[in-house]
Amino acid sequence: MKKLWKNNLYFFIPYIIFLLICSILLLSFSKPEIHIFINKANNPFFDTFFKYATFFGDGATIAILSLILLFVRFRYAFAFLAGSLISSLLVVNLFKKVLLHEIYRPSKYFELFETYKLHLVEGVKMHSMQSFPSGHTATAFNVFLMLALLTKNNLLKFVMFCLAVVVGFSRVYLSQHFLIDITAGSVLGVVFIALSWVWVENRKTNWLDKSILTTFKKQ
Repeated sequence: MKKLWKNNLYFFIPYIIFLLICSILLLSFSKPEIHIFINKANNPFFDTFFKYATFFGDGATIAILSLILLFVRFRYAFAFLAGSLISSLLVVNLFKKVLLHEIYRPSKYFELFETYKLHLVEGVKMHSMQSFPSGHTATAFNVFLMLALLTKNNLLKFVMFCLAVVVGFSRVYLSQHFLIDITAGSVLGVVFIALSWVWVENRKTNWLDKSILTTFKKQ
């Protein structure tokens, strides 16, 4: 774990700062206050930008990256797939659909409890329930942390962090989630990919260091 931290400071340090900022905001203001502040900062460019940026948090992104990694190294594909399935599918859905399935999303919350009229982006299908945590954010941090782990370029590691935050923020901008939802989603995404990476890296199994390409070449 120390090696993982040391080699990826340009992702993890900005992420810790991100968590601190989110925590301070969540402790200082109510979730509707934070959401209204963000919702008021809208314009046509960001409406379009975040409408499409949010797709990088779709579950299909996990499938696509998993397939690509199979051609690089089985070890990477397995680490990514294991971490993503546990965080983005199992844990997220445990909270959303079992433990906290009656938590309102912003559109429904403001419809019932607030007089403020949300700015909603045209063409975005709004969801009403199962707000906590954000699955899209968990997926985004799964994907972009994994890409950060695979590159040795520190600038790219920081860029991957920024992209993960953009996808997470898109969920708040589009009023699909509150800030607390994306904060929790990011923690799940980071923790389980990190744990999965360390666990797989410690497996001394030869086939994990092969790929689809090398397997077929030998045949």
